[in-house]
Amino acid sequence: PHSVIIVEQEGIINYLNIVKRVKEEKKYIKNVIMVNITQQPVENDQIIKFENLLIKPESAKPFDAVYPTDVAMLSYTSGTTGRPKGVMISHRNFVFTSVHTFKFWEMTDDIFLTIAPLYAAQGFLAMLINFVGGDSTMYFLSTFNPNDILKVISKGKSTIFHTQPTMWALLLASRAIKFTNFSSLKKIIVSGSLCSYHLAKQIEENLGCLLLNAYGLIEATSVVTLTRPEDSEDIRFNTVGRPIPGIELKIVDSERKAVPKGETGELAVKGYLMQGYYNNQKKTSEVIDGDGWLYTGDMARYYDDENISIVGRCKDMIIRGGFNVYPIDIEEVILKHPDVQDAAVVGKEHAVIGEQIVAFIIPHPGQVLNKNDILNHCKGSIANYKIPDEVIFISQMPIILSGKIKKKTLRQWAEEGTPENKLCLFT
Repeated sequence: PHSVIIVEQEGIINYLNIVKRVKEEKKYIKNVIMVNITQQPVENDQIIKFENLLIKPESAKPFDAVYPTDVAMLSYTSGTTGRPKGVMISHRNFVFTSVHTFKFWEMTDDIFLTIAPLYAAQGFLAMLINFVGGDSTMYFLSTFNPNDILKVISKGKSTIFHTQPTMWALLLASRAIKFTNFSSLKKIIVSGSLCSYHLAKQIEENLGCLLLNAYGLIEATSVVTLTRPEDSEDIRFNTVGRPIPGIELKIVDSERKAVPKGETGELAVKGYLMQGYYNNQKKTSEVIDGDGWLYTGDMARYYDDENISIVGRCKDMIIRGGFNVYPIDIEEVILKHPDVQDAAVVGKEHAVIGEQIVAFIIPHPGQVLNKNDILNHCKGSIANYKIPDEVIFISQMPIILSGKIKKKTLRQWAEEGTPENKLCLFT
């Protein structure tokens, strides 16, 4: 277990109480280091000031030699499907993925804006891509507040905006978006989770700039495929593009045998892979085989000869009455309803048909919807076996700090009921 905790001063009284409790309950915690102290803590013996740990230049020791294959970062998985795991990534892989992304997205002289936290793949990769640009500037926002984000964009200092699909439901629903000046923006980057065609089109039409889609996972150094600025709208909205140089792809069935192009299966990746999960060789061997293929747990299919579309997580696939149902197919249709702000679909166990389809929906503010509104909207647009069995209206999605919807929580809500504070007034 770890022996040191590093925190900022915000809410110092609360932090001191937490520190005291943690030290009492977790005996292996030896030290707590606090950063950015602007006032004297109440209990000095509870913490160590970060400033007191800084080494003076005259007493600093030289670093050991660093090699391309050395581990540059220990980054943790998001934990949307299980316990977070430490991912060991090399300097070499970071350099190659950052250089290729910078080149294919034509980012010369751009000014970056991101709200992704630096511990998340999207956050630190945005920073590394920015470093490739040399003298380019980057702005970070520490919290997600739609009005604050739109206010920063209106200042006209940013040309590229790194985003998560989940944040756009709130941004597009904000009244402030009608008064936001997007004239400085040239490109919107969307990555981190599934972005439907409907949402991608909405974003580009509202902002009047180029939307670029991407796919990656931290185990493959965050970048696997990209759409390019020269790609057609059809490719940019319906796919996550094609691999960057040095990456190979294949789509396989449950026995890890390649499926014909156009069929859906699990995406496997080779190239720029992690060196493994930290102190967890068993989990590493489960996802990387002896031939160096990483099995991502994501369902995908080829959209054409080279570009792929991500369908969802393998664990998210619903088997209803013997039919495989991919939530994105249903979510895409529901999101086209003019009164729907956001939607997410999960499966719920059923004794007869295996699983039922449960749709969680956030209506646009001020709009009143019921189950029949959604079912009637779906009829004729998707096969009958894909139409939701249950429709639950909520006020907000369960989202982790990196911006992804936690479908594990939605599945729990589907089985056990939704917390009252998340429910809307209409069902």
